[in-house]
Amino acid sequence: MNMGSDQQQDSWLDKPLFSNLNISWETILFGIILLLAVISRFYDLGARVISHDETSHVYYAWRLFQGMGYSHDPITHGPFQFHFLALIYFLLGDSDYTARVPAAITSVAAIIFLWKYRRYLGSWGTLGASVMFLISPFLLYYGRYTRNEAFSVLFGVVAIWAILRYLETSTPRYLYWLTAATTLHFSAKETAFIYTAQAMIFLGLVFIGDLYKQKWADPRYKRIFLAGIIITGLLLGIGILANSAAPEFPVAGEEPVGLNPMSALPLGLAGIFLVGSLIAAIVGYKWRNLKTIPSFSALLLLGTLVLPQLAPIPSNMLGLNPLDYSSAGMLSTGIIIVILTAIAVGLGLAWNRKEWLINAAIFYIPFTILYTTVFTNGTGFFTGLVASLGYWLAQQTVERGSQPWYYYWLIQIPIYEYLPALGGLATMAAVGIRRLRGKKPLPIENVPDEPTHSRAPVFELLAFWSLTSLIAYPIAGEKMPWLTAHITFPLILLSAWGFQQLMSRFDTKSFTHKRGWLVLTLCLVFLAGAFGTVGSLLSSNPPFQGQELHMLKATGNFLSALLIAGVSGYLLKVLVKEWPKGQFWITGALSVILILVVLTTHTAVLATYINYDEPTEYLVYAHGGRGIKDALQQIEELSYRTTDGLGLEIAFDNESTYPYWWYLRYYENQRYYGENPTRDLRNVPAILVGNNNYAKLEPIIGNAFYEFKYKRIVWPNQDYYNLTWERIANVLKTPDLREGIFKIWLLRDYSQYAQATNKTINLSTWSPADDMKLYIRKDVAAKVWNYGSLDLAFTEMADPYEGKELTLEAERSLDLPGLNSPRNLEIAPDGSLYLLDTGNYRVFHLSPEGTVLETWGAYGSLESAGGAAPGTFNEPWGIAVSPEGDVFIADTWNHRIQVFTPAGEYITSWGHFGQRETPDAFWGPRDVAVDKNGHVYVADTGNKRIVVFDTEGEFITEFGEVGYGDGQFDEPSGLALDGDGNLYVADTWNQRIQVFSPDSSGLAQNFLTKWDVEGWYGQSLDNKPYLTIGRDGLVYASDPELSRIIVFTSTGEVVALWGMEGQDQASMFFPTGLAADQEGGIWVSDTKNDRVQYFLPSISLPE
Repeated sequence: MNMGSDQQQDSWLDKPLFSNLNISWETILFGIILLLAVISRFYDLGARVISHDETSHVYYAWRLFQGMGYSHDPITHGPFQFHFLALIYFLLGDSDYTARVPAAITSVAAIIFLWKYRRYLGSWGTLGASVMFLISPFLLYYGRYTRNEAFSVLFGVVAIWAILRYLETSTPRYLYWLTAATTLHFSAKETAFIYTAQAMIFLGLVFIGDLYKQKWADPRYKRIFLAGIIITGLLLGIGILANSAAPEFPVAGEEPVGLNPMSALPLGLAGIFLVGSLIAAIVGYKWRNLKTIPSFSALLLLGTLVLPQLAPIPSNMLGLNPLDYSSAGMLSTGIIIVILTAIAVGLGLAWNRKEWLINAAIFYIPFTILYTTVFTNGTGFFTGLVASLGYWLAQQTVERGSQPWYYYWLIQIPIYEYLPALGGLATMAAVGIRRLRGKKPLPIENVPDEPTHSRAPVFELLAFWSLTSLIAYPIAGEKMPWLTAHITFPLILLSAWGFQQLMSRFDTKSFTHKRGWLVLTLCLVFLAGAFGTVGSLLSSNPPFQGQELHMLKATGNFLSALLIAGVSGYLLKVLVKEWPKGQFWITGALSVILILVVLTTHTAVLATYINYDEPTEYLVYAHGGRGIKDALQQIEELSYRTTDGLGLEIAFDNESTYPYWWYLRYYENQRYYGENPTRDLRNVPAILVGNNNYAKLEPIIGNAFYEFKYKRIVWPNQDYYNLTWERIANVLKTPDLREGIFKIWLLRDYSQYAQATNKTINLSTWSPADDMKLYIRKDVAAKVWNYGSLDLAFTEMADPYEGKELTLEAERSLDLPGLNSPRNLEIAPDGSLYLLDTGNYRVFHLSPEGTVLETWGAYGSLESAGGAAPGTFNEPWGIAVSPEGDVFIADTWNHRIQVFTPAGEYITSWGHFGQRETPDAFWGPRDVAVDKNGHVYVADTGNKRIVVFDTEGEFITEFGEVGYGDGQFDEPSGLALDGDGNLYVADTWNQRIQVFSPDSSGLAQNFLTKWDVEGWYGQSLDNKPYLTIGRDGLVYASDPELSRIIVFTSTGEVVALWGMEGQDQASMFFPTGLAADQEGGIWVSDTKNDRVQYFLPSISLPE
């Protein structure tokens, strides 16, 4: 027998393992694969942190398990998973491990079901498919993940098999399989709509082909039918393209609800032409004849079963919102559902009353039980019927993740699923070439079953499903990594079919007798040598570059690889001289497949068992960071050591809800404070907070807590966004970049890529990521960690300012028209008031009564063409008035000081952006002050210093550097001068006020004193406090985040405070600038209330 011929070879897989046992090698190998599948899916299943999306699934299933019910919400997909999870919790308990058991069971079940594919994939193909299912990075990873992908893949595998079986045999029970798989899929995830569309389109194409071959009584109707189908297809294509294009001018305030209105007309016309085509088929070919065509029966059955769920499509086309739950909205949607249901029932009963009713029962009984949560939530049936598709259509315009169009083709598949992708594409190419040559694929040796009536279109269905998946998911608005699983499994089945075709032409007997194993080994060695040679040439350290050690080493590596490739290539030439070319090329293909299998296994193991909690993998999104469990370990230790159980009082916000809803479910004293923390949190031993709420919590808890920072959610590196041909060309021609990207692909090692792109990429500073903090009260931590387990009575944290509060209402408020975030103000020697309208980039000059005297200023930025013109501002924050009445303004983000006359005429300016290179190199100066000697003090905030100039801008001196020591600063902001010329500095991030006195020359500042401020906790751009010295010599300090004013003596003793967050006359919201007048009043820039308030505090001075 000639090796490599087109004749099908006998397979040793069919031979029994032992002569006296009817167990074949195929069965044994499949059993080993199943054993590995069980181990790979269930090993260490609970190690990974519950991720963001997993939280909703595991938590709401736990609530169902606890008897708290469940109501379907399309945001968390279908109810199947929640019922399955609740059952597992009941049987095995609830934990991270058991929460992933349903996915693991289903993932293994999908591999088990592949045994039924032997009829279509053959022995080699079935084993190949099971191996690829086993090692697929996506199917393995999401077979251990509490999502719906494992369920969808199983139901898809069953549905494809059922379609093939029914088309081959016309046996009704395969329709039952198809219906069961479809309804369970619809109860699991909205990808069922895509799967069903793929099935129906394929069945429709098969039906058109079957019908075209038939003889029609009147050929005219055949032409009408074909013309209508062609027009329908064109209109559908136009409608899909129109829907994928976002409206150029969306209506403000309106949220997209699904289909683009531009697609309504072509889709509506497509429906009309489709109905017309079917009428032509019924009239021309007769209804009784149509019912005998298997593809028509399966198509009609699927269509009528899901038709009521398609109500959101006509709703959108009619301009209605299927997610409108008002009485009018539900009435309009209900009418559409009734019409579609009537059509579905009528067609179904006309097709085959008995079979349709059986299939309808198979479809809607589980659907109803699951969506109504076993009849405890009646509205669930209707949310499942309408809201699932309605919400999914709406999400496509949201485009969650905002991934580029090439996300699957150039990122996910090349990094993870290259084996089935290459196998599938090679199979389609090989079949296409062979058919051009007039050759057909070899038939699969049928497994004994039942009589067949026609050939099953195995290759056609698998190729169609693969291609449409490769097209559909990139077109969909929402692109998420786990959706790659839906592209992967049909490619695996197609690759397996191709693998069977390859092995059918492989003569295993001759291979063994003619040193085939040696040839295969040499093929592997040759490929390794060839890859090494090419890799050496393309590396950042190519051969023959010089005599240095690393260069000589590169040359040696190149020559070694070249020698290995050359010797192995020569030996191959000698060994296969008498081999048919076909057999050698098959052996070469097997060696490539083996290499890809090893690489894929490496990729899967790396993602699933090594990097499972890291953001270095691309197959995750909004992934739970390892810090979540690290923080939980601290919380559990603290709880057990203080309460002998889970009785610790712990508070968490709206961000740490994911995943601490789940992890704190058994903590008796857990407390949710959302996004609005209150002062009573100071009494809680442990607090969790997400990064967006840091600034809200930190002012409340002050320094009373230890802080632990963790990564809560991480995303993969996103440098693949915005790819252009120029960027691709740059990678191809830059060796360091090429090698860096290759190391990311092979090892997830970002070090060389980071070096090549001048970036810092490591786990501790990973971006993009969302952080969180765990706060533990210092008194609790000290007792527990220093002295072991104690029976602690938590003491309430005392407020150091308690008892100093004043109840004080503003005497008056200035609500100037259009005022926007006023940051600061100053009193002039004549008693008039200058106010910075920071958000509008202008200055108000007001009389003591509040009448507007002058305004000046406009927006100007250093980044604008021509720079920032004199008299323009970019967020002015600081203002001072000299004894002569000139106005000095800290133009913060133009990094300069500008000087104006009392009437607003420009005089001079100095400063530019810099980092202390020169005295006038400023970084966001926040305040300015002028003493009686004409010394201008500038708080150079970003450069952590105070710089002194004269009124002309000539440098005098400077002092300060970053640090916590006397005379050092961390974010100096507000400045104030007392009557003795002492300078008070709000040392913001050091949370203190420092005081400096001028020396006898007046040219230097000596440190005088300092005191801490119980406030100023946040480090946001807005939280910049200011100071003023009152007529009574008291120091008034704003505390923006806590919306209050604190009053100190000149030595730092607190004497009073007033204010709270609000909008009435006794309240303020984010006060910043302050100014004191000669009547003892205090003007306050009530920044976020867009107003200015005037208070007359009555303060008793300490004795």
